[in-house]
Amino acid sequence: MYKMLDARILDKNAEYLGLNLEKFMDNAGIAVANTVLSMNADKILVVCGSGNNGGDGYVSAIHLKKIGKKVDILKVKEPKSPLCIKKYNDAISNNINFVEDPDFSQYDVIVDAMLGIGISKTPEEPYKTIIEKMNRYGKKIVSVDVPTGIGTSLQVNPHITVTMQFMKEEMNKENSGEIIVADVGFPKEVIEMIGPGDFLAYEENASSSHKGENGVLIAIAGSIEYYGAPIYMVKGALRTGVDLVFLFSPSKIHNYISSATYDIILRKSGENYIEYTNEMDDLITNKSTAISLGCGIGKNEKSLESSIKIIERALKIKKPIVIDADALYAVSNFDDFSRNAVITPHRGEFKKLFSLDPDENNVVKVAKKYSLVILLKGPIDIVTDGEIIKKNREFHHPSMTRGGTGDILTGVVGGLLSRGIDPLHSASLGSFISGSAGKITYEEKGNSYYTSEILKNIPKIFKKYYNNF
Repeated sequence: MYKMLDARILDKNAEYLGLNLEKFMDNAGIAVANTVLSMNADKILVVCGSGNNGGDGYVSAIHLKKIGKKVDILKVKEPKSPLCIKKYNDAISNNINFVEDPDFSQYDVIVDAMLGIGISKTPEEPYKTIIEKMNRYGKKIVSVDVPTGIGTSLQVNPHITVTMQFMKEEMNKENSGEIIVADVGFPKEVIEMIGPGDFLAYEENASSSHKGENGVLIAIAGSIEYYGAPIYMVKGALRTGVDLVFLFSPSKIHNYISSATYDIILRKSGENYIEYTNEMDDLITNKSTAISLGCGIGKNEKSLESSIKIIERALKIKKPIVIDADALYAVSNFDDFSRNAVITPHRGEFKKLFSLDPDENNVVKVAKKYSLVILLKGPIDIVTDGEIIKKNREFHHPSMTRGGTGDILTGVVGGLLSRGIDPLHSASLGSFISGSAGKITYEEKGNSYYTSEILKNIPKIFKKYYNNF
């Protein structure tokens, strides 16, 4: 199910595309007004905050006034967002009455348009007092998109919530009353879009954090045949800002790995092929925040057996895991991944693994069956948990078929998981980051770039998109 985060991502991606956000605000405000009209209210108070949630409220007040209803507006704070400012001025132009200290008990319906999906902490003044009065004296309350303060220790208790575009996971009858989903007109392609907005899932380190609190990734990769894959994987993870990466690889390739990177903690896992060890078990159990498995481990019985044990352990102790390459062939040994895993097959691997064509319907079906997230790599990356579908149409390049690009992606997804981002958003953001870095690398060097040069461009993606939010 969609989260409030997804609504914020949708707004940001729509803004990136240059869509007319005012049209969506108008549709949202009218949907709220129509709900109020169905309640046979004569006297209505619309309580507006300073952001786009407040803008929705101003639109609803204007619509109600135009059809002859008695409407007052309580402006809690001065409008700040450009659209809220515009709709506030429109409300003034329509001669709507503004009140400063209303008697909430005198209104048939109160519209809560104070704080929307962006709030995460308990509302403070002036919202605090207004919420308390609204809950105490309000006869009927209609919240816009989500109740103000939802998920905190102080929230509006609405009778109805008109939520925009899709139901949010955080909402239920107890905290939102009757829930009405209003389609405000976002195109399907935008709802499904993987884009810059997906960076909203990523959070900076807390100022008080210490080593290990921002991710400890246990990576298991490599074999006597493939020693480049684990290097790409761990460097992809490190580019996400994870605090610590432990790499378990066969001892025969340690010299290659240690000469290529000094930023990881290298541990032995077998000699030629990975093996599940007591040290690995201890670190997965007691230290890891996520696991990344599979790059370059090879198709052999020992690697498959070890992969099964690693996945089994991760599921038992509920540690998120991303699975790629030859470790994918261990997936069929499990029935339920409890929404705590990401697999990253390309189209050929998907068909071989599940005996199904790699089309959208089948990818959704398999993700739902196994209760996991699939990141299907292809001309259009498809990410799904069996319910929500996301697609990366724009932010990658056809040249990214070369060896190592998938290993980088697996590392990036693993790093994001280790930082506490859920599997669906880790897969979506991972596709955006690695794909965008590949695209910019091609733009800089044409088709003659090294795969390793993608890694050098990941910081440019953070700077261009995340640091500009």
